[in-house]
Amino acid sequence: MVLYWIMWAAIAAVTVWAVMRTRASAEMSRLEAEMRDEVAYWQDETSRARAHAAQMTRDTAIRADAWKTGRDDVIAIMPLVVSAFNAGDLTQLSYEETDND
Repeated sequence: MVLYWIMWAAIAAVTVWAVMRTRASAEMSRLEAEMRDEVAYWQDETSRARAHAAQMTRDTAIRADAWKTGRDDVIAIMPLVVSAFNAGDLTQLSYEETDND
């Protein structure tokens, strides 16, 4: 009778071990899939951040070039503005003073 109970205890132990191993394997698979999804998410975020940084770099270069062009245009017309001011011909300036009295 004792051998009978020992045999069933051994069978139960092997069964529990097999069930727990299966559950642990399933949990590990789930965690690995979750980890892969998270890595893929952060890789996508990194790609988007790099693209955004590249766009910002291009925009900054374009803006700097535009500001330089605008500044050069203002510098180029300043002699005309000064000469019109000195000549007293204020109609060339297209500037109108208004009285708000």
